[in-house]
Amino acid sequence: MFFKKTTLAFCALLCCLLLYSCHRQRPALKIGMVVNLSGIGGAGGEHCRNGVLLAIKEINEAGGIRGRPVELLVRDDQGTIQGAIKADMELIAQGVPVIIGHNRSSTTLAAYPIITSRDILLITACSATTRLSGKEDLFFRTCVDCGLYGRKSSKLLEGKGVATLALLMDMANPGFVTDYASAVQRYFSGQVYQVHFKSGSGVDWDEIIHDLLLHEPDAVMLLTEATMTGIALQKLKAAGYKGLRLASLWAQMPELLQYASEAGEDLSIITYINPELNSSRFEMFKQKMSSAFHEEANARSAAFYELMMILAHALDKAKAMSGPGIASALISERYEGLMGMLSFDKYGDVIRPVYEVTIKKGRFVLERKI
Repeated sequence: MFFKKTTLAFCALLCCLLLYSCHRQRPALKIGMVVNLSGIGGAGGEHCRNGVLLAIKEINEAGGIRGRPVELLVRDDQGTIQGAIKADMELIAQGVPVIIGHNRSSTTLAAYPIITSRDILLITACSATTRLSGKEDLFFRTCVDCGLYGRKSSKLLEGKGVATLALLMDMANPGFVTDYASAVQRYFSGQVYQVHFKSGSGVDWDEIIHDLLLHEPDAVMLLTEATMTGIALQKLKAAGYKGLRLASLWAQMPELLQYASEAGEDLSIITYINPELNSSRFEMFKQKMSSAFHEEANARSAAFYELMMILAHALDKAKAMSGPGIASALISERYEGLMGMLSFDKYGDVIRPVYEVTIKKGRFVLERKI
């Protein structure tokens, strides 16, 4: 009898150990991420990646997705269309159900047909092109699009009495800047002038500033990434320009403060990211970013941390671990994101507010909801 009881107890223990072992050895859930890490503005991609990595660390510490640890496969698109396609194909070969990225409209547009045609979800927090708005597809974003940015920018400009506007457009990201400019011109009742250049190909700042100020504009809007925006602000200050200066979400990064220095004071940024959230969740996020990466939380890391947390909820809820399954889960509810409430419409476009953020004494400060 003792032998039988011992044998039964041993078998029961063995079964428990096997079950425990199987649970611990469940394969990782691989998701992809493609951002610009080494091209011009690559620092922004690093902030995006760090935000996602922090979110995944927390998700895995809480047990992962349905008991599976999440593994992030990161690729660098170098800020180019060729780099984007190469990186996406590598991740597709890995069998990922979702790819986070890209962080430029132009690379996102190139990636879109390649990824979504394979029933893989593409989701981003900073590609605002309207060419992907209003489509029932597998593209989602937690940022607002250029159409809304254009309307809000025009409302802000007219509220400040602006009659003439000069746009500085970096054609290294045409999918964003041309779309944004078209939206501004559609809604703004004043006169708009465009000045084009392409970062990375030799920039004649004397000529650019001359062309920007040729018509004595009431305001200058810089559709440029953070470093180029900072340099442009320095050049405008040196030229004695006293008008209103504006920038977009593309420039809302710590590098802008570094490159602009005092020339950035009172710059207005049109953005969906509120830098002054007064919540315990946001304070905890800032502390964790500082501890994990020895850097301050910023607009990009916050945006992609929020995206990953929302995506994790959808992955856990999805009836099928596929692009269509995840898309259905994303649309089904509202989310209390890191930066406030948001939801997706049936096209995967986000519904959330837009703000004017200004630079005051070397800090991003919330001015108002537009």
